This record gives sequence, structure tokens and C-alpha cells, in this order.
Amino acid sequence: MQMLITDEQRDMLCELINIGVGHAASTLNSLIEHKIKLSVPSILIIDASHPEELPESLQMGEATAVTMAFHGDLKGNSALMFPPESASTLVSALTGEAPDSPMHEELRAGTLAEVGNILLNGVLGSLSNMLDTTLSFTVPHYEDVSLDQMIVRQSAEAILIAQAQFLVDELMIEGNVVLFFEVSSFDALVAAMERMLSA
Repeated sequence: MQMLITDEQRDMLCELINIGVGHAASTLNSLIEHKIKLSVPSILIIDASHPEELPESLQMGEATAVTMAFHGDLKGNSALMFPPESASTLVSALTGEAPDSPMHEELRAGTLAEVGNILLNGVLGSLSNMLDTTLSFTVPHYEDVSLDQMIVRQSAEAILIAQAQFLVDELMIEGNVVLFFEVSSFDALVAAMERMLSA
């Protein structure tokens, strides 16, 4: 079943993640010519021991992913995941290279790794700063993998999935920010939110 948190905690998480993606959008817009709008309209939290509870829309088969581990007061792994077509559309929008161009494939990994690095750093940095926790991150890693495969190889107790919507040159591109919290880390996240709500 889905992990239970209060509506107030869920709203706080959504707000913190949106603050993070807002910072990420500002950074991306300062680096490229295209105007990028980013938002996270909804989040889902599930028990990692029950991956069958994943909505059908997230069982997308192989996806394009950029992953970064994090550790400190919270420990786990983060990923920015796109269906392959959305990944290609985003790379084309950012580089100007058509999906069937040889340069598109050469630029794909580097472009998406940079977007993932900025976005995941924004989200994790927002959680860390606002909840007064300390986090360190690894370098981003690009790969093609399904969400099911990622879940199997994690030692996670909770999975937070935030739908990320990219609006680039009027193209709506959707991906998912996925945070895998290792044992006790999700409880630490909830406790940090409670301290902030009680302050």
C-alpha cells in the first residue's frame, strides 16, 4: 500500500520540490537560449517492498535515466527518468539537433546528464536547505533502465515519485523525479518536516 503521510506533509514535500525545480529552471535558463518552465504538480510515495503499487503510467518499460546517489542525514538514490521519446524531444529542443541526426546521439548523454545534474541538485538541495539537513551527492550517471529494474537494485524502504513537467519552446515534455530513501531515511525526512511544521 502507499506510504502514509499527512496531507500537510505531502503539501510541504510538493512545495519543497517545486522550490527546487524552480531554482533548477533558473539555472538552466541562464545556460541555454531556450526558456524552460518546470513544475511538479503531484507526488506519490509508495512502500518500496510493494512495487506492484506503481501506477500503470509509470510502468513505462525502458526509460532514459540520470541517477545520483545522496548521503548524509538522508541516504538513498535519486533519478530523473524520461520515456525515450520525451528524452529525444528534450535533447532536440535544447541542442537544435533533429532526433535522426548523428550529432543528436552524440549530444544525448551529456545534455541529459547536465539537465539531471541541475534538476536533482535543485530538488535535493531544496530539501536539505529547508529542512536543515546535510546532504552530499555523487556525480550524475546516464543510463537506459526501467523503473522496475531501478527499484529491484535499491536497498530502499520508500520511494518518492514526483511528476516533472518541462515546457520548452511550447513543447510539453514529462519525466519523473524519483527519490529512493534507504532504511530510516524516510522516517528522518518525515521527522524533519514535522520539526519545520511545528516551528
